[in-house]
Amino acid sequence: NQITLRSGIKNVGLDPSYPEKESIRAMIQPFSDSLSAQMGEIIGRADTSFDLAYPNSNLMNWAADALLQQETQAVKMREPVVVLLNAGGLRSSINRGEITVGDLYKLMPFDNVVAWVRLPVERISEIEKNLSQQAKGVALSNARFEKGKLTVSNLLPEHTHITFITSDYLAFGGDKMTFFLQPESVNISRRNMRDVFIQAVKQQGTLTNRTEKRYIP
Repeated sequence: NQITLRSGIKNVGLDPSYPEKESIRAMIQPFSDSLSAQMGEIIGRADTSFDLAYPNSNLMNWAADALLQQETQAVKMREPVVVLLNAGGLRSSINRGEITVGDLYKLMPFDNVVAWVRLPVERISEIEKNLSQQAKGVALSNARFEKGKLTVSNLLPEHTHITFITSDYLAFGGDKMTFFLQPESVNISRRNMRDVFIQAVKQQGTLTNRTEKRYIP
């Protein structure tokens, strides 16, 4: 085969079929085997399927609850804490049966990290307006959104702020969640959300199944 250059001069031909190099394959194989072993590690189980469905699902409830539990189990909060995640950030169902590390990589393939955003209570009306426009719904924990109204558990008249636990993507206004911008304070952690979910599965053993509707447009 010959390749004709733009100048019209024919260059020497290149053989398009390169034989596989056994030495390269031998060098790569240990890394491939190690990765396969890591992805196949069994870390828990599910007694039912956790489905990727909108605008409500047990998967969305589990993810929000798992993040809240993992992030606050060693922290004493003096004001309400809400987990809010975009439904589109969860990319795969968790099937009934054994759960592997690879299953959590499918669920959360992105390298988003956990963010804590503190907002004034007065921002709730802006949040409600935004959530009304989220076609796929949102994943919530410690709160419920119904027909334009956000109800936050443990929110008392004396509270002036609410802390939201979310992803760095949303904290910077992703998915048009601009209400997170200009916060009272924001803490972008180094904790990968996928790793938090993996730890939650290990800690629960069997996933907690919550099926109540938390987003009702």
